[in-house]
Amino acid sequence: AQCRNTGEISAVFDHEWGHGLDDNDVTPGISEPSGEGIADIYAAIRLNDSCVGRGFWKGRKCDAAGDACLECTGVRDIDYRKMQSKSPHTLSWAIANCNNSVHCLGLVYSEAIWSLYTQKLPQLY
Repeated sequence: AQCRNTGEISAVFDHEWGHGLDDNDVTPGISEPSGEGIADIYAAIRLNDSCVGRGFWKGRKCDAAGDACLECTGVRDIDYRKMQSKSPHTLSWAIANCNNSVHCLGLVYSEAIWSLYTQKLPQLY
């Protein structure tokens, strides 16, 4: 197999739990049209790791519509600084490159929240 059992990867469990939280909170589906970004955020913040699902891929790193991950062996890295382009994935980029893939579209806001969480908030508190 090219990948590991997702039932044994804590970030995958946390990601799926994040979908349930998003669907059942005060504002269900707040992250529409793609709930993937918010589910990635729940996993990444709980584990304090931008590489969502670390260890998923065997012998390779993740990729975001052609923008290669530099070190993440998970399904996605939501820290744009750890991608080959080292640039945030914007809505314009997503429209041009994601081909309506919900996981790819979720990068737009998961990267923004991760950036806020890791780069801006520590400076304020």
